[in-house]
Amino acid sequence: MGPIRCSIILFTSIIAFIIISKTTARIYFSKLQDSTPINERINCYPESVSNFSSFSKELCLARNCLYDDDANSDQIQCYLSSNYGYILQDFPQDIHNGLRLKLKRNSAVDSMFQQPIENVFLDVQYYTNDIIRFKLYDADNKRYEVRKKEKKMIYDAKILINLGSDTIKTFF
Repeated sequence: MGPIRCSIILFTSIIAFIIISKTTARIYFSKLQDSTPINERINCYPESVSNFSSFSKELCLARNCLYDDDANSDQIQCYLSSNYGYILQDFPQDIHNGLRLKLKRNSAVDSMFQQPIENVFLDVQYYTNDIIRFKLYDADNKRYEVRKKEKKMIYDAKILINLGSDTIKTFF
């Protein structure tokens, strides 16, 4: 055999091995995921309870979700696998009033979205005991954001005055 023919056979063998490995891994993981307890399932088709929904097993599977034929009607039939989501990549970074987490999509599980965002930043900002802000955004692609106008607030027991506008609101 010539070197070109050997290369073609080797290349074909590698491709076949990758395809078989991927298929075997998908079957193995789907069997593991089918053992997710019913009370720990995340609903992959929440609109199924609507009278206007055309929920079916085929539509559930088309979202790359798992389907339980044996689940009762009051239980979640269409659900996300237990390892669906994002994985923390680095240590959290300190930012103003909080932390920034860098997350990467777990590509071992197919996404239910056509164009999932692979790398995500999650900002968690602490403002007061009652206010925490969570912001998720694409780490690889910038997006347009409307600039926020800083407003100074003065709190009083009976009146709230917003100095950023002409509005005065009273509470009695």
